[in-house]
Amino acid sequence: FMHESGKLNSIKKLYRKKYDIYHQTHFDPYGLPFIGHKPMVTTFHDINFSTINPNPKVVKWQRKSLERADFIISISENTRQDLIRLFNIPESKTTVIYHGIIPPPQLPTTKIFDFPYILYVGARDNYKNFHRLIDAFSITLKTFPDLKLVCTWKSFSPNEHELFHRLNIDKNIEHYSATESEMNTLYRDALFFIFPSLYEGFGMPILEAMTNHCPVLLSNSSCFPEIAQDAAMYFNPKSVDDMSNKMNMMIENSELRNSLVQKGDLRVKYFSWERCAAQHLKIYESLL
Repeated sequence: FMHESGKLNSIKKLYRKKYDIYHQTHFDPYGLPFIGHKPMVTTFHDINFSTINPNPKVVKWQRKSLERADFIISISENTRQDLIRLFNIPESKTTVIYHGIIPPPQLPTTKIFDFPYILYVGARDNYKNFHRLIDAFSITLKTFPDLKLVCTWKSFSPNEHELFHRLNIDKNIEHYSATESEMNTLYRDALFFIFPSLYEGFGMPILEAMTNHCPVLLSNSSCFPEIAQDAAMYFNPKSVDDMSNKMNMMIENSELRNSLVQKGDLRVKYFSWERCAAQHLKIYESLL
């Protein structure tokens, strides 16, 4: 959420009306009273606050912004359809513009970890499905006892440590607070990246993995098949057995991993910030 001083600064600029279009990239509608009849565009990222992470206040903000907007950008077709269905938005008022990604710079040849590992990136909230991943990983360890799971983001909670201990997998789980450069290295050297989430608006780590030539194993839900297409292997995110079986397949089959890397190298080229910017500009021009 924007800091109050940032809001005040933005309000001053909005009030002067020395601009052509107001593009609201956050769902807080604080700026709406100050834009008058100026054209407005808003970006809608996902429906989490209406469904798996309920927040009535935010949903009220979203509805107010969506009703005022002259045009709405969604970051995936899956999100666009959710938006139309949940908020009863006319389809003609919406479009999809994908995020882009910049290829990483030259990375150091040294590895952060020498052991074989699966990489998990980001938050571990309930909808991220991390608990099922841990259950599946504990099953996979019976076949591959030397394997580790490396997790970024915040340190593990006491409850997570208790879960690891109960499953007797403490020594196979690593936490690492990585810099941006280190994240690229972690992707590059992983056996594969796994994304078990039940719902995402886009799934930026998919592109991060692909641009670092890392094989991708994804939940078959939400927008994931739309974003990765055939450049990933998929599993049922609600099936611990299916998740574990697909992990085993990825670990055992280097030809499969190499094939996914090659497909990922091609797929990730579709997602560029240049394309994203050009599509935004086309919308702005249409509103003028």
